[in-house]
Amino acid sequence: MEASPGSSMKKRRRSAGQMQRDAPEGNSILVKHKVKLQQTNVLTASKQQKRKSTKQDHSPSPKMKAKVKKRKSVQDENQCQTEESFSSAASSRISATTSSDSFNGEITTSVTAVKSPKKRKKSKQNLPEPDESWEKAVERARGMPDGALGGADGARGFEGDEEAKEKKKAADKVKKMPLNILQTAAKKLKLGKNVGKTSEQKDKDTKRKSAEDGDKGENKKPKVEEMAKKERKKQRRMQKDNYEMSAKAKDLWNALRRHDLTTEKRLALCTELHSLVKGKALQLIFAHDTSRVIQCLIKYGSAEHKTALFEELREHLLEMTKSKYAKFFVRKLLKYGTKAQRNYVFRSMYGSVRKLIKHKEAAEIIECAYNNYANAQQRAALVEEFYGPSFALFKTAETRTLDDIMKSHPEKRVSVLSNMKEMLSALVDKTVLQYSIIHRIFLEFFNYASPKQRTEMIETVREGIVHMLHTRDGARVGMICLWHGTAKDRKVIVKSFKTFVAKICKEEYGHLVLLALFDVVDDTKLVQKAILDELLKSVHDLAQDSHGRKVLYYLLCARHPLYFHPDIIKVLQQGDGNTTSKKDAAVRRRELLEHVSRPLVQYLVKHSGEIVLNNATILLMVAILTHVKCDPTDAMRAVAEIAAEPFAAGNQQTCHIVEHPAGHLSLKKLIANDASRLKDGETIFFCQILLDVLPKGALKTWAACNRGCFILISLLEVNDAEVTKRVKEELMSVKKSITKLDFKGAQILLTKLTDK
Repeated sequence: MEASPGSSMKKRRRSAGQMQRDAPEGNSILVKHKVKLQQTNVLTASKQQKRKSTKQDHSPSPKMKAKVKKRKSVQDENQCQTEESFSSAASSRISATTSSDSFNGEITTSVTAVKSPKKRKKSKQNLPEPDESWEKAVERARGMPDGALGGADGARGFEGDEEAKEKKKAADKVKKMPLNILQTAAKKLKLGKNVGKTSEQKDKDTKRKSAEDGDKGENKKPKVEEMAKKERKKQRRMQKDNYEMSAKAKDLWNALRRHDLTTEKRLALCTELHSLVKGKALQLIFAHDTSRVIQCLIKYGSAEHKTALFEELREHLLEMTKSKYAKFFVRKLLKYGTKAQRNYVFRSMYGSVRKLIKHKEAAEIIECAYNNYANAQQRAALVEEFYGPSFALFKTAETRTLDDIMKSHPEKRVSVLSNMKEMLSALVDKTVLQYSIIHRIFLEFFNYASPKQRTEMIETVREGIVHMLHTRDGARVGMICLWHGTAKDRKVIVKSFKTFVAKICKEEYGHLVLLALFDVVDDTKLVQKAILDELLKSVHDLAQDSHGRKVLYYLLCARHPLYFHPDIIKVLQQGDGNTTSKKDAAVRRRELLEHVSRPLVQYLVKHSGEIVLNNATILLMVAILTHVKCDPTDAMRAVAEIAAEPFAAGNQQTCHIVEHPAGHLSLKKLIANDASRLKDGETIFFCQILLDVLPKGALKTWAACNRGCFILISLLEVNDAEVTKRVKEELMSVKKSITKLDFKGAQILLTKLTDK
C-alpha cells in the first residue's frame, strides 16, 4: 500500500519518540519535544486553513476525491494503531521514571495530549477543521509542509530510507567488484555449457569457433587508428578517383626509366603510357608522383607523344610554372621540346615576368629559360618589361635593347630610368636578388643613371650585394657600389660579406669584388677584421683554388702582369678615379700586406712539401717569399730541407724534388728570384740557405740527371761570387764524368764550369 506524506511524518515522529525514550535525560526531553510538536501541529493547521481558503475555487475531480478518500481511510487506521502504541509506551515510560512534583503539570499535559486521538481533537476544537484529503493531495504534489523535516525528529531513522541505503550499498559493492572476479565467473559459466558433452563434440565446437574467428578476421575492416602510417596513406590514395590509373602509370614509369631498355621496348612503353594518361594529363601534372610520369614521357616519348602532351597542356603553362612539381614539366619542355614549343613557352611568359620573378617556384623557370635556352632577342623581350610602359611606345624591331633606346631616343632617358628605379626598388629581396636577369637590369640602370640616382640605388641595394656576386653582371654591380658608394655604404657592404669570404674568394666573378674592395676601402682595420682574418683561416683551401689564389696574389702583388690578365687590370682601374677614397693606394696596400705576411709564411712552412711539388702553387710560393713584409728565412729553410734529402738519379719509387716535374721548377724559380732580391739590396737569399743545408756531395749527385744540371746552372747564373765559388769547387772533381753525359743539361753545365 502506498504511504501518504502524513503517515511518513507520523513514522518519523514515532522513531523520534523511541530515540528520546532511550536518551539518558528521559522524560524532560520527551516532554519538551511533545509540547513543541503540539505547537507545530497548530501552526500547520492554520497554514492548511489559509491554503484551503485560497484554493476553494479549485476543487478536485470526483475521481481524485474517491482515491483520496480511500487513501485517507487506510491512513487513519494506521495512524490510530501507531498512536495507541506510542501512547501506551510513553505512559509506561513516564510513570516509571518521573517522581518529582516539579514536572507533574507538564507531564499531565503531555500525557493528555498524546493519550488518545479523541482528546487531541478536543484540544483543537477552537480551530477550523481542515480538509485533510485535499491537504494530503497538495502535500504530495508540492512536498512536505514547512517544518516537517526540522527539529530533533530528523529524517535519518526511517525504515524505508535504511532499506534504500542497504540496496544502494549492495549495488555499489557489485559495481566495485574486481574485474578478475567477473571474468572468472564468466569462464565458469562458459565451462558449464560443455558439461555433459563428449570429447568429440568439444573438438567440433573448437574447430567451428576457430573457423568463424578466421572468417571474421579476414572480412573485418581494420580501424584507421590500428593501421600503419603507410597503410593509412595508401587508403587515402585509394579514395581518389584516378588511383588505379595513377598506380598503373607509375608502374610503367618505373619500367620506362631503366637504362638497359632497347629503343623498341621504350617506344612501346611510351605508347602504352600515353594511351593511359591521354586526356588526364592535367589531373596528373600537379601531383608530386604522377608529375614525374608526364616528365618521363616528354623525355623518352616520340614526337607525336610530345606534341599531344603539349597541345593538351599548353593553355596551363603559366599556371604550371608556379607549381612546386608541375614546373619541372616546363623545364623538360624547354630542354626536349621542339623550337616552336620552346618559343611558345617564352611567349606565354611575356607580360608576366615581373610577377613571376617574385614567385618562389616560377622564378626558377624564368632564370633557367633566360640563362640556358633564350637567344638574344628572347632575353631582351624578357627584360624589357622592367623598363616601364613608356618603353613599349617607341620600341621597334631595330631598337629592342636599352642601349639602342638611349642612343636613338636620348630624351626618353629620364622617364625610362625613373621607371626602372621604381621597379628595382621593389625587387630588393634576398630571394629575388640571386637571379641573373635582375643583375642585368641593375647593371643597365647603374650604367645610365645619374650620380644622384646611382647614390640612392646604392643605399637601397647595398645589403643585398652579397647575393649577387655569382654572376658577371652581379659582380659588376657590386664593384660599382664599392667604387661610387659612400664610406657608410662601403662599411655596410664589407660587413655583409662576413661568413661568406671564403666562398666569395672561390667565385669566378665574386673574387673580383674583393679585389675592388682592397683597392678603394680606406678603413683597412675594418677590412683586416671582417675580411682578411676570415680569409686567412681558409688560406689552404684558397691556395688550391684558381680564383682563391688570385685574391692572395692581389694582396701580395696587386695588378702584377705575371698573375693578372690585362683585361682584369683594365676593369679594376675603373675605380681608381672615385671621389670617396682619400688614402694613398700604396699605403693601403702596404697595410693589408703587413697584416697577411706572417700568416702566409707560417702556412708555407707548414705545407712546404705539398706546395713545392704542385705546379699550381709554385707561383704562390714564389710570390710569398718575394713580397712578404717579414723574414722569409723559415719558409726558405723548409724548402731547402726538402731538397737536402738523399737523391739517387733514376729512382722511380721516390721522386726527389730535383727530378720532380714541379719540384725542380720550384727550386729554379726560387734561385732565379735571388737575382732580383740581390738588385733590391736584400740580405736573405735562398741560394745561400740551400748550400748551407745541403750535405756535402749533394751537388755531385744532382749533376747526374738532366733536371739537376739545370738547377746547378741556375745557381751559377745568380752572379753571386760566393755561391758560384762553392758550386764550382764541389763540381770540379766530377767534371770529367759530366763530359761523358749526353743530355742537354750536362753540356750547358760543362760550359758554365769552364767559363771564368
